[in-house]
Amino acid sequence: MATILYGSPTFILRKEAEKDLFAVTAKLAALGYNGVELLGFFGKKPAEIRAGFAASGIAAMGDHVPIKDFLSDPGKVINEHLEAGCKYLTIAHQEGQFKPGASEWLAMLDDMRSLIGKCRAAGITPLYHNHGWDVRAEPDGASYAGTLLDALVKDGLCFEPDLGWMVYSSACPADYLRRYREACKVLHLKDVYADDYARVTRAPGDVKRDPSNGGFEFRPTGYGTVNFPQLMPLCLACDPEWLIIDHDLSYERDPYADMKLSLDYVKNLVQITGR
Repeated sequence: MATILYGSPTFILRKEAEKDLFAVTAKLAALGYNGVELLGFFGKKPAEIRAGFAASGIAAMGDHVPIKDFLSDPGKVINEHLEAGCKYLTIAHQEGQFKPGASEWLAMLDDMRSLIGKCRAAGITPLYHNHGWDVRAEPDGASYAGTLLDALVKDGLCFEPDLGWMVYSSACPADYLRRYREACKVLHLKDVYADDYARVTRAPGDVKRDPSNGGFEFRPTGYGTVNFPQLMPLCLACDPEWLIIDHDLSYERDPYADMKLSLDYVKNLVQITGR
């Protein structure tokens, strides 16, 4: 088994990254993170990303690219990310963008197969990352994410499961980890909390424990309701390269302090679990 690497998303630190991306990466490296998952280049050129990350002693693990942007010029997207040092690219979908079974859906699958092939040929691993809407089961029991993955994993698409969004949407993280074990090389260990998930009826806002939304909030990994001690053996059975520590929002707390809490928790749990 390869050594696990620990990464931070830039989403939780996006405001800071817009001001000074490399100050952010330097702080994350000092906390013990091995890499950063981008949300765009924050106004930097690919060569600047590579040089700035190298100076911080941290890797540009990957990036999220909306599918329409990717399809507009796949060669440019791939080459820019190779130049930046990324080994993974998440092909991002939006809620309502495609309806499974419709003609646009079938065309999208063909487009995805083309992007997957181009990524693989260039040495980049293509990913699909779930949110909440796409793992929520439809009346027939299917989900958008499951339908997409079942169609495309055999073509080389890998799955970047976000365990916190699954709990938020009443999906079962263990089922997804077992079903797509061979395809999960990057995992998002988001943690969440709610007083009552049945009363969480809308996307989370900036209000901590909003009583009108079931008391939902994001929390540092290990401090919410996601059962990481139960799920970690399944995570490690995927033989992941990266564990991404992720909780979207720190509210009034220092996000770097939260990221340190999360990293320490996950590293200790991995060690206790047996890797």
